[in-house]
Amino acid sequence: MDINPLWCRLRVQSTSSHLAIHSLLSTQTSYILLDQTTNMGDARDLTSPSGHPPLTSPEKPVLLFMTLNASGHTTGAAQIAKHLHFNRGYKDIYFITGPRFQPLIESTGAKYIKNPFEYDVPKVQEGSTEGEAFFEGMKAVFGESIVPSYHVLRKTLEDIRVAHPEPRKILFVHEALSQGLLPYRYGCPLPKGYTSLPKTINWHTSIYTSPDPDFPPFGLGLKYDPTPENKAVWKTMHAGGKTMWKPLIEHYDQKLQELGSTKRFTDLPLDVAMTGGDVTVMATTASLEYPDVTKDPKKFRLVGGLPVRALEKNLVYPPWWEELTLNSALSDSDPAKKKVVFVTQGTIHRAYHELMIPVIQAMADREDVLVVATLGEKGEPNPLPEEETPRNVRMVDYFPYEAILPHADVFVSNAGYGGFMHGIMNGVPMVLAGLIADKGDVCQRAARAGVAVNLGVSNPSVEQVKEVIDTVLGDEKYRQRVKEIQEENVKADSLGQIESIIEELLSHE
Repeated sequence: MDINPLWCRLRVQSTSSHLAIHSLLSTQTSYILLDQTTNMGDARDLTSPSGHPPLTSPEKPVLLFMTLNASGHTTGAAQIAKHLHFNRGYKDIYFITGPRFQPLIESTGAKYIKNPFEYDVPKVQEGSTEGEAFFEGMKAVFGESIVPSYHVLRKTLEDIRVAHPEPRKILFVHEALSQGLLPYRYGCPLPKGYTSLPKTINWHTSIYTSPDPDFPPFGLGLKYDPTPENKAVWKTMHAGGKTMWKPLIEHYDQKLQELGSTKRFTDLPLDVAMTGGDVTVMATTASLEYPDVTKDPKKFRLVGGLPVRALEKNLVYPPWWEELTLNSALSDSDPAKKKVVFVTQGTIHRAYHELMIPVIQAMADREDVLVVATLGEKGEPNPLPEEETPRNVRMVDYFPYEAILPHADVFVSNAGYGGFMHGIMNGVPMVLAGLIADKGDVCQRAARAGVAVNLGVSNPSVEQVKEVIDTVLGDEKYRQRVKEIQEENVKADSLGQIESIIEELLSHE
């Protein structure tokens, strides 16, 4: 078993915030260029989705979005922006993110604003295999993004105020790890024309994390079992986090001082990210989280998963696509119908030998199974020689999950949060294998909710994979449970709740 030595030390030393960079950036959310004429969510008339007075078109605020330059952090926010613009009448929307997302952002009807900060994910991934390089990778992505993100946000807010003078209201949707908001929380100068920041929604794209000893520390994949004994251990583990994270904390502090902060940064970065803005919003429901995560419901909201996105009209399908759709059209009682196993290794941590290849090998002799595998990167070659690729495998370099999941009987992934929520919103039971960053914690939540089997490792054996896939395919309880939670998330009406939160925040100004 190939185990990161730093990761072992972190698990043994029980630090509270195990943020492995490559996993946090991946979360496996597919990047789709959405056509402007495509509806996102239900097309509703312009009435208030809550009890708050509806905003008429002239009263609607200017919306500003800002996200980290990564798929899992950007595509959900883009979906929200598009819905608010085309379905809800919000005409003035600005969106700050990296240049590779410019076509996506422009398709939402928002004005794209470039964040010039770039990072090299493969280098970060490679550097995160040992202790010092791990934290250097954290600095390179999150720490180094603080200064440029602050400057582009500051200039954008100033430009918006010039273009939309008071009393026009502005509302800011800040993705929790995009870092633009952070300097203002530590006393850095406000933009010209502002005596305070606009009301802000903190959009979080992973699991709930907290230094509260009622919850297990982030990143260790610990089972939620809040006995008094475990809580005492968790408290000790939380307290030890700042020692492990001291290099990164000091780097954050240095960057903030460069910008003129008046308060020293002494906190765990992820804990700070969870508490930004006026309210933190997560696209999930209570069934997929631990009890009491919303101890302060005014500051923290679970709004339900975002709706399944429509596929782009010009999507190019792989040559074997008809085989998949014809199989889906067969009756479940038809002996010719095959079970479909969809497997992905994610979009960033593409170590195919860890999970994808064991799944392919486990199902190789199954005439009753069709394996669909996505490689997570356009142009990525088949990791197996042609002669070693079983006949029942259909592989594609990069393809939207929304297209494949409706045809799948089980979804096997390395537990990125975005991919996990794709499985939920499509009602597909899962097999999950992951430990690094948030993946072990995602696995624990999924198993606790009854929607998945947690393999408990990143690189399971062929025998382990075969056993658990057969378990999920053979036990209807997994599909029934994921369908229940899918319905719960759909009924939550995430897009409606988000608009309601916007109205609520502005009504309190």
